[in-house]
Amino acid sequence: MELSEIKAIIKKDPETKDLELNDQDLLTAYQYLLLRDGNSLKGFRPILVTKPFLHINYAPTKEKREEELTVQLRQNLETFESDIYIKDASLDDFIVSDEFHEKAMAYVKEYLRDPKKTKGMYLYGPYGSGKSYFFSGLAKELTKRHIDVVYVFLPDLIRSIKQSIGSPELEKKINILKRCDVLILDDLGGENMSMWFRDEILLPILHYRLNANSPVFISSNSSVSQLATLMHLEKDENPMKAFRIIKRIEDMTKSFKFVKTFKID
Repeated sequence: MELSEIKAIIKKDPETKDLELNDQDLLTAYQYLLLRDGNSLKGFRPILVTKPFLHINYAPTKEKREEELTVQLRQNLETFESDIYIKDASLDDFIVSDEFHEKAMAYVKEYLRDPKKTKGMYLYGPYGSGKSYFFSGLAKELTKRHIDVVYVFLPDLIRSIKQSIGSPELEKKINILKRCDVLILDDLGGENMSMWFRDEILLPILHYRLNANSPVFISSNSSVSQLATLMHLEKDENPMKAFRIIKRIEDMTKSFKFVKTFKID
């Protein structure tokens, strides 16, 4: 193809018609148009950059980025053999249908604007009220912002921790839970918790994150006051042990309630 033909194509395209280009730039712009209008780049889209010189960059498509986010979150789930995370969840798709949803959504948006000044969240309500979807959407949003978030379903976590007793994996898993940027604990109080897990696993994790000012988001079917009763286990002669857990949760989170059954349109 002649250079004059290439120039004519570039001048007809709305994106490139006003660019002042030398002969080398014409070839670059033409290559960009071919890439943009073709289907040869799987998962990426070309971007024509004009400064400091004309060149082509490649950015992941929305679909590619979503795939990468899902893989990253899934890796953390697999570490703890957890599968509750809702991969298609999105805060944008969460249906705000009452004042409880409004308050929770407003708080999360405040947190996303300035995480360092905002506590985590204790979200409670009946089964099916949307707590897991809401926190899955939050996990997706945090990952988009390159924040290291670990999302774990408590019953799965307890089982995973028990299976790691006596192996180096135990300390590795505990350190991940302590040191990740954001920790999301789903369904606290809905599992058969032992005093060993409460006192030797959960308490040190919460204590570490409190001192490190690292946020934790917790969902439960029970309010904090109800959770205090659940944490005071049978055969537990010292109620202060349960109180220590509750006190840290209160210091690290702000409580919100969901009441309605959540449905996705």
